Amino acid sequence: MKSVEFADNSMCFACGKKNADGLHLEFDYTGKHVRTTVAFPKKFQGYGNIVHGGLISTVLDETMVTLLNRMGHLAVTAELSVRFLSPLSVGQTVTVTAGLIEARRRTFRVAATAILPDGTRIATGEARCVSMGPLPSDLASS
Repeated sequence: MKSVEFADNSMCFACGKKNADGLHLEFDYTGKHVRTTVAFPKKFQGYGNIVHGGLISTVLDETMVTLLNRMGHLAVTAELSVRFLSPLSVGQTVTVTAGLIEARRRTFRVAATAILPDGTRIATGEARCVSMGPLPSDLASS
């Protein structure tokens, strides 16, 4: 298998600051959880005025991996499962929170939930992620 180098060029679709088409997510880390808030514009809809599920999946995934990054791991998603519970309308603000379920050597199970301000759960996700090693210092500031 070919070796892959992980580098941050600020073009990540989810969190990259230089990606004009990206979501520009910002995260709060509490030491146990990571949280982000996002409202999707109309260009990210699937059906009329409903956010495409792939974008919700992207934010769940990014939030879970960001948790592991903040814990010091250069992690990648090996498996992702998403359950959609309620449609998300374009322009609605949703908060996504991720927490660690289990850690075993290089493998982690992480869960995330997307919730509206009124407490309605939009989606839940669970991922199995693999640590590729310690997070390099140039990625730690992302």
